[in-house]
Amino acid sequence: MNVHDLIRDPLFQLNVLVWMAKEQPSTGYVVRPLFFQNGFRLVYIQHPFPFPRESILAIQSSGLDVSERPEPELLLRRSSDQRALYFEAKAESFSPQSSTAKQARGHLLATGDVFAEVLAPLQSCLLCYVVPENSRGPMFECLVELTQEMTDGGFGVGEFSVHGFEIQDQDLHYSWDDRFKQHVGVDDDSDVVMTGLADDTDPSPLFLVYSAEDYPDPNRQDLLRQTLVNQVHALLLCALNALPPSTQYDRSAEAILKELTNGVYDYVGRKGQRQMRQLVRRNVLRRIADYATGRFDDVISFEGGVLGVRFPSKDRKSAFLEWLEDSRKTGFSTERVSEEPQQLLPGFGDEAEE
Repeated sequence: MNVHDLIRDPLFQLNVLVWMAKEQPSTGYVVRPLFFQNGFRLVYIQHPFPFPRESILAIQSSGLDVSERPEPELLLRRSSDQRALYFEAKAESFSPQSSTAKQARGHLLATGDVFAEVLAPLQSCLLCYVVPENSRGPMFECLVELTQEMTDGGFGVGEFSVHGFEIQDQDLHYSWDDRFKQHVGVDDDSDVVMTGLADDTDPSPLFLVYSAEDYPDPNRQDLLRQTLVNQVHALLLCALNALPPSTQYDRSAEAILKELTNGVYDYVGRKGQRQMRQLVRRNVLRRIADYATGRFDDVISFEGGVLGVRFPSKDRKSAFLEWLEDSRKTGFSTERVSEEPQQLLPGFGDEAEE
């Protein structure tokens, strides 16, 4: 991928923002934890904002096209002063007349008067739109117009800030405005948050949050699912290679995802968690269980969605890992998983999704 396309990639944008909010070593980090260093911590990722009933009724009677379930990329909080940052990332700016403006009106409303009511004890929130640097001006103008529209409609909306991603000399720069400086208490206008980016940079090691959706590019449609499957495969290989014979290893899809994402999975909205969980369970764990039937019944169990592994001997461990280590043999699928629970064969015990 062209390095300049990365800053328009929705998954790259989201994961960089998550890393910026995640505790990391004071030196040697891959992404500078700018938000974490300023006292902000994760609240949730891609979770719909729960408007109270009064707000829903006001939206429905307003005549304005306002989302009733706006879903920010992530929400951060700072406990010392109960301030919050509410992020929405876009590949480019949009106009007040576009269909995307419906979502933006919802974000403006969510970060306004109703925010403290819904998310007490948090008191004040800044809506932060993140776009490529050259889209910051048009994005600001759009939000000014939408703010006026909502205010004229009688809504108490929040203050917004517009941030920009830009690649300069293989460095990823993150820029912000005066509103962000005042809300957070920083003096600078920008910072370098990543270095060493090039056209051959593989962004997938950064991914802590995934999507079951396809890229619009037909040559990369299953990239997101492939990345998650590959990382789960690598995690299992590492764990099982280190597993001594006669020692039990039990992992559910959820436990694997928590380990894989260093706990970030816990902050993802329920829909995103479900998609990630189903993909791991059905495309990796069940595939292992299917292959083991009749071949490694003494090694593998799969009940209640939990993969169990116990090697009775070194020879059986070597035989199983010979298969698991060869990605051509494992054949883990990257196909999208249906949202609907499926009827499973007896003995496979994949629990119904909520």
